[in-house]
Amino acid sequence: MRMKRLLFLALLATTAAADTPIAATARAHVVDEIARQITARYVLVDAAPKIAAALRARTYDDATTAEAFARALTDDLRTIGNDLHFAVEFDPAREQRLRAAGAGTLRKLPDVPPTPDELESMRRANYGFRSSSILEGNVGYLELTTFEDLARSRETAVAAMQFLAHTDALIVDLRRNPGGSGNLVSFLQSYFLPPDTRLGAMFDRETGKTTEGRTLRAIPGARRLDIPLYILAGPGTGSAAEAFAFGLQLRGRARIAGEKTSGAAQGGGWVPAAEGFVVFIPTFRAFDPATGKTWERVGVQPDLAAPVERALAVAHLDAVNALAEHASDDRKRELHWLAALLDVDAHGAKPLDANDAGAIVGHYRGIEIERDGDALTFLGASGVKRTLIPLGDGTFLIEDRSVPRMNQARVRFVRDDAGRVNGLELLTVSGQVLPRPRL
Repeated sequence: MRMKRLLFLALLATTAAADTPIAATARAHVVDEIARQITARYVLVDAAPKIAAALRARTYDDATTAEAFARALTDDLRTIGNDLHFAVEFDPAREQRLRAAGAGTLRKLPDVPPTPDELESMRRANYGFRSSSILEGNVGYLELTTFEDLARSRETAVAAMQFLAHTDALIVDLRRNPGGSGNLVSFLQSYFLPPDTRLGAMFDRETGKTTEGRTLRAIPGARRLDIPLYILAGPGTGSAAEAFAFGLQLRGRARIAGEKTSGAAQGGGWVPAAEGFVVFIPTFRAFDPATGKTWERVGVQPDLAAPVERALAVAHLDAVNALAEHASDDRKRELHWLAALLDVDAHGAKPLDANDAGAIVGHYRGIEIERDGDALTFLGASGVKRTLIPLGDGTFLIEDRSVPRMNQARVRFVRDDAGRVNGLELLTVSGQVLPRPRL
């Protein structure tokens, strides 16, 4: 399926001088041209003339500068049309480029190539591939902040997927991704679905046609059809980023962690208005051809609901637990060790029960456990007093920031048949258990 840019435009701002004055006659000209273009191009055919009429009925006597007028038009269009894709900017250079390409008169908006400055900006942003790493537990992590057109982003996309090719699970972070180009969406989805899998559909108002997309029959590198796959999402996830998450979730291929996405399933392009202004008009809408479902205005709902800032920890924990289900004994022990740490990241440290704390405090062979306010401390052979962090599996992390967290020792308290604490066990990541009786 060929898609133009699917942009979530809440982050856009005017690009020209804020104090550029706009006369009343010029404002009227802009409103009339935007209304005309919406009537001809807006994807919701029945709504288009109503939006145009409502826009013409508004007055903008107080919007006497370019910034104020563009913002007022953007706000009104989004309110009238209930569509966050609408946007107006004052950008005379872009208006001239669009007119030269025929965007003001052609029935179908042309693809206007980016300027050298725009290309350089894409390059510096690494075409949206902001971070690629391997997390503890051999879980891959890919942060993607935009979906740039495949013609420019393909080489970077392939390199990222090759780097992550040997991970056992993968997390794709789209929390700061407002959208972009649909051809990169289907390219990346092809790594996680079988060849020629039916993807989303698109109705294009300008052509009157509905087209469907499918995964590629061949991709560079190996498909990752069976690994646990997670997508981080939230209110900052829009349009093409939502299409990526929606399509994989609907096919049972990925779990979404975080919060509901923005709900922007319509896309389109920039159109010259008049007097140096340009308007983004949604000209097509995306949906699932098998079910008719879409994420427009409702967003993509998370499978693992979590505050957006904790979504990574929640997904990482779920991935590690999923891997542990089918792991060998040694690998399972390592993953469970890691999961106890990730549980703290995802859900916070387990509250320390006052009665338990009182029962634990005391002297053990070579070790002293003390109370320090609401926390417990550990003093051992090193002579350095360290905080004990309660973990969800009943153990405590002996916090030592001089070594990696996975290598920090833990302690488990042992009770007799009557429930009294009569010793402790020092635990290491290698599986060692070192008992210490209570004195």
